[in-house]
Amino acid sequence: MRGKSILVFPINISESAAFAKTARELGVRVVSATSETILADEKNAGIVSLPYITDPDFNRSFFELLAEQGIDSVFSPHPGVWAHLQSLAKGGVSPVAFSVCNEPPLDTNWLRYGAAYQWARLCADEWGLASSVAAALSPTRYANLHFGYNQIPGQNDDVKLLLLAHIVRSAPTGDVVEIGSLYGRSAFALAWLAKFHAIGAVVCVDPWDAVSIKDQGDEATLLNRQAYDVDWEKIFSGFIASMSGFDNVNYIRQPSSDAHEAYMRGVATGGICSDEFGKTRVCGEISILHIDGNHKYDDVRLDVDTWVPSVKHGGWVLVDDYLWAFGDGPRRAGNEILQEYAVETAFVAGDTLCIQLR
Repeated sequence: MRGKSILVFPINISESAAFAKTARELGVRVVSATSETILADEKNAGIVSLPYITDPDFNRSFFELLAEQGIDSVFSPHPGVWAHLQSLAKGGVSPVAFSVCNEPPLDTNWLRYGAAYQWARLCADEWGLASSVAAALSPTRYANLHFGYNQIPGQNDDVKLLLLAHIVRSAPTGDVVEIGSLYGRSAFALAWLAKFHAIGAVVCVDPWDAVSIKDQGDEATLLNRQAYDVDWEKIFSGFIASMSGFDNVNYIRQPSSDAHEAYMRGVATGGICSDEFGKTRVCGEISILHIDGNHKYDDVRLDVDTWVPSVKHGGWVLVDDYLWAFGDGPRRAGNEILQEYAVETAFVAGDTLCIQLR
């Protein structure tokens, strides 16, 4: 008999594939099974076949697989399969002792929606912002935002999402510009909120290359080393997929200082164009500027000098990572905005400095 293993069945569900990958990374021996037709590449990957649970031969085949592979635990995200396997594990009919290691799938699936609705209730709170505030959206709308936002990789958390939801309610109409988008997590939130509050177009500025972030300062050596280990074309493709559900978004794939020139050309010529999103009209007055590019002081300061003059009165400047573990570039540049511009209100939420210009 082989060492104890875990069976993942059916493997052809996204939750199964994710669980199997994590289990293998933790050193667990995984046996993957399916009731669908096994393709050649699946055979090569070691996927085994089991009958459908409605097949009279399923129980015998299942028990034989447990014994042959030394399986003592089973993971199944399929509600019907889970219920049948749980009945076998608890019913005293199995010749091989095993347990179903996951909670009921429908209960597990609800956890993400439950978290989304719990977060959505926070959006109805008033933050006491100085300018007029648009009405909050419905909890179901905000739950949809939370769910989509958290499907996209990124370092921004639910606190940042709550911040964006409130900031957009007090923002004037105009363009929303984000410097540094990566996979598009915060860009997704900005585009979603700009759409439902009728703010304006969202322009994502990011070169998606190593050169622009290879040096984020002496204290960011750990991050600098990773710049060339990243497949930026894959990240860019991920961004396009993240944002392709919107009709109010476009991007400029250039360093920030060069991108501002392209942005102003778009204002003069009727819009910013790309193959993926077509033409997006921009007005040249920025409602919200989200600065999250290279965090070295000189680069953040260049972002400020280049883009903040285009922010309209009553507009917002958000300096991401104002409180940053790898350097003080965003903090120094953010403090200089407070000193050099007329400010209506300013506060820090999470790690972000929020400044509304007068």
